[in-house]
Amino acid sequence: MRRFLLIALGLVVSLTNPVFANDHNNLDSGRPLSFDDAESIGFGEQSIEFGGSLVFPENSNLGGEFDIEYLNGIIRNGHIIIGIDPQVGGRVNSDDTDFDVGNLSVGFFYNFNREYDNVPAFAIRTDLGLPTGNNARGLDFRLRGIASKTVGQFHRLHLNLDLNIKTDPDNGDQSFLPAAILGYSRPIGYPKRFDQTFLAELGVITSDNSNGGVLIRTGMGIRQQIHRQGGIDWGIEGDIATNGHDQSQLKLKIGYSFRF
Repeated sequence: MRRFLLIALGLVVSLTNPVFANDHNNLDSGRPLSFDDAESIGFGEQSIEFGGSLVFPENSNLGGEFDIEYLNGIIRNGHIIIGIDPQVGGRVNSDDTDFDVGNLSVGFFYNFNREYDNVPAFAIRTDLGLPTGNNARGLDFRLRGIASKTVGQFHRLHLNLDLNIKTDPDNGDQSFLPAAILGYSRPIGYPKRFDQTFLAELGVITSDNSNGGVLIRTGMGIRQQIHRQGGIDWGIEGDIATNGHDQSQLKLKIGYSFRF
């Protein structure tokens, strides 16, 4: 399974034509990978984002995950995020395959500064998960610190440091879950074309299982502008387990976002 995850990461291919300019400095978690950049959406701007994943858990049934988010730039350099994440079929660390509407989440993102000279752009994101899913209980908190820095002319790095806290974890699960993800982005074909962005990530995620270790998260993807206000994204992402108490998984991801 681990070898399959590593080989599959090389299979993301882009065959699209340039149309419109893309905002390469505004990357949202889940579109299609797990990291944010340090840029907020514009003041007064709104966005609706949809995503879906085919999930291949190790030694389990095929599953599906979905996410729907609404973003609103309510202040300068800051926006709110409201989302929900339904799932169905196989999933890691669970025998449940029933449809689950998922937990409703409410978040806030704030950018402290733009990148200048050798100083990265810094931002913070907070999320509160409400127990609206099947058999869910307690609240989930996440605090994410974000730093984005340009390296060279086109390459950009994005460091995300997470602190996740579950107020009422399931039996055998942990309540304190730190994580770190290093993201990478660059425009494809610049300066001849402006509509595509390549992304990659490498992260270390703490397992939910109290007997587990860490998961190595890796992935790559493409963001493609399809018109002035909308774009699609697709990619591949894998979690590689480091001990026998956790499950590896592979996700094939696709999404669409529309700003207005």
